[in-house]
Amino acid sequence: MTFTATIVTNCTRRKSGQVQVDLAKLPHVRGAAQLAAAWRQHIARASSVGPVETLYQGRSIADAAASASQLSSSWYVVSAGLGLVRSDEPVPAYECTVAAGSELSDRLEHAGATTADWWNAITAAEPHPLSRLIAKGPTLLALPSTYLRMVHDDLAHLTTAKARHLRIFTSTAGARIVPGHLADRVMPYDDRLESVPGYAGTRADFAQRALRHFVEKLVAAELPIVEARAKVTSALVRRPRPLRSPGKRMSDDEIRQTLTAQWTQHAGSSTRLLRYLRDEARISCEQKRFSRIWQALAAERRA
Repeated sequence: MTFTATIVTNCTRRKSGQVQVDLAKLPHVRGAAQLAAAWRQHIARASSVGPVETLYQGRSIADAAASASQLSSSWYVVSAGLGLVRSDEPVPAYECTVAAGSELSDRLEHAGATTADWWNAITAAEPHPLSRLIAKGPTLLALPSTYLRMVHDDLAHLTTAKARHLRIFTSTAGARIVPGHLADRVMPYDDRLESVPGYAGTRADFAQRALRHFVEKLVAAELPIVEARAKVTSALVRRPRPLRSPGKRMSDDEIRQTLTAQWTQHAGSSTRLLRYLRDEARISCEQKRFSRIWQALAAERRA
């Protein structure tokens, strides 16, 4: 019998086409449920710009699609704006992300709500779509910690038996967010992957790079869980951990000036600007501090 598996990855802020629907344009309402209801009505009126597979841009999407192609598998995207969508599903271009400093994260924080509350609200018409998909058969789930936090309650509905063929790819931080009874479904990848030729990259695409290594290099998708974990461990055991030099320290004003200079090039994206600071400029900036500076700068530019 031919092995089949479903691949699930996360959406990206980089999208093709002009944004048609923007959460920032919605009036402020109370609570995640009310915001999600207003958002669903807003996005339902937008026209499609094409299928999911052409909307999202970036390496994480490319690696997930390549892994799906390798296995001749269908693939889905966990989207903060659309819920769980299949790669060939027609969708509009939109702006709605759970990234730090985003419009959505800011509104949820003010409402005393979490991203898990948002996911539950935006998928209320068909609850727990991710756990229902996983229960159907083998699933390779590649998500960073931010998205695992958003779908945590959804994943928690999976029983151990229904998660038997689930394999999770995420960072060390993401592994700590996975519901406890699914902890052994996490493949033991860590930053030693950076020293594997062809699989180095940024933190933002770590989960998808690990997935592609698992599928492409280890050919481990069909293995039982114990053998799969052992194969990953063996592949990394002799790999060195990357040496990370400490980032340059700057004042808030200096970081603000850097963000201003890079704002247009990175389309004001908090995710891309944070990655620029850490990966290219090598500037040390803790995420909460960055979020505070970015939000103040974004508010000024909207004024």
